Amino acid sequence: MGDREPIAGADNAWRRIGTIDNLTTITGVLWFEEAIGYEELCDRLEDRLLRFERFQQRPGGRNRLFRRPYWETVEEFDVETHVQHVALPEPADTETFQRFVGRMMSRPLDQRRPLWEAYLVEGAGDGNAVAFRINHSVGDGFALMYVLFGLVDNPEEIEFPMGIVPEPPSADEFQAEAAADGGTAPGADPDVDAPAPGSDAGGEPDRPGTAPTLDGVLESVRLAGSAVRTGWNLLTQADETETSLRGDLGTAKRAGWTDEIDLSTVRAIGSEHDATVNDVLLGALAGAFRRLLADRGEPVEGRELRVTVPVNLRPMAERDASLGNHFGMAFVPIPVGTPELGERLRLIHDRMSVRRAGIQAYLMYLTMRVGGHAPDVVMEWLMGQFERRATGVVTNVPGPTDAMEFAGREVTDLMFWVPQANDQGLGISIMSYDGAVRLGIAADANLLDDPDELAETFREEIEHLAEASDAVGDA
Repeated sequence: MGDREPIAGADNAWRRIGTIDNLTTITGVLWFEEAIGYEELCDRLEDRLLRFERFQQRPGGRNRLFRRPYWETVEEFDVETHVQHVALPEPADTETFQRFVGRMMSRPLDQRRPLWEAYLVEGAGDGNAVAFRINHSVGDGFALMYVLFGLVDNPEEIEFPMGIVPEPPSADEFQAEAAADGGTAPGADPDVDAPAPGSDAGGEPDRPGTAPTLDGVLESVRLAGSAVRTGWNLLTQADETETSLRGDLGTAKRAGWTDEIDLSTVRAIGSEHDATVNDVLLGALAGAFRRLLADRGEPVEGRELRVTVPVNLRPMAERDASLGNHFGMAFVPIPVGTPELGERLRLIHDRMSVRRAGIQAYLMYLTMRVGGHAPDVVMEWLMGQFERRATGVVTNVPGPTDAMEFAGREVTDLMFWVPQANDQGLGISIMSYDGAVRLGIAADANLLDDPDELAETFREEIEHLAEASDAVGDA
């Protein structure tokens, strides 16, 4: 990378669509068993985080009408200017920390500086905790997983349900690897195509000299037809059901999370119904929404709520130092009005099919990529086509299967909160770690002033499902 690098279309779109009442900022927290010191934290970030040049760069040329904005390197960057050391006020309990995280979410990052910050928080957890905020333009959640897990000790040993995340390369390897793996090389166009759903990207390469078969041609035609139908359905889908979880947004945000839920309990529920862990968690979320709305006196029978679900379009093994956004959003109706679990899980499994969600996600990715380079009026028009279409964002990230260490301290827990965009004021993050799963809730205060409302109904729903399925574990 040189001192200046054009901002890719999708990255620029996520930078631009953030508003004062709906910031596109990803928030995450690591809790430590034993306290880590401020200098130790800064040293680790200096050594590991700054290998990614994006964390030393700020967006330049933001107001240019006919030329693309760019990332520019900040001269003599000092990591300590981005790391704050704070202490929670008494009683320094979970509720106090939740309020702190909510206040963080409510403040925009300064675009005159690199778009990230960290807080070392005393009084959080058994030791202390570090909270990160990163603007979505730096990278999507999958890219930031690549960054985050490169900060811990022995990242090459981290195991995930989907495999092992590759260790981030050293700073000297960045440029060569970016060019070799299809990333951004110096002087190159950073808008690298993500593989289309259904393609063989990331799998075995085609044999050279092999002509397309009739089956291959027919599959291409079917995929193109599906894409046309999916695009039309995206543009013509009905407005989202009006509930108290939708409405005018403000600047105040709230953060919350559930207690740990044993992953073996979730698996046991899924085994009873021939469903995946993801199906069960989304099914439980649908039930939690049902309970919450019913408690608020709102009708639930026969209702569905539509949520947007991020779909990764670049395999983790192909992620590199350029980070960036290589994902799209699928619009998924979840059956809030279906009380019977088996039917709820069947509907969710069908609607989360790779073909259906993947095509939607790829089309949305292309929309963001084109919109990122378009004038403001075009970008606003594009985003306006998807207003009033969903209640919130839901993402599920399978984290490490075993506990990690950071500078010799065990990471007892980790959580992140997905940002929202447009008129959506609710973000749900499902994160598994070390044999347990938590639900993270980010909400606009106008819609859900106390996230524990939803956290409690989710816990009740998991307990109900576990009892009904005779699942063993600590829900």
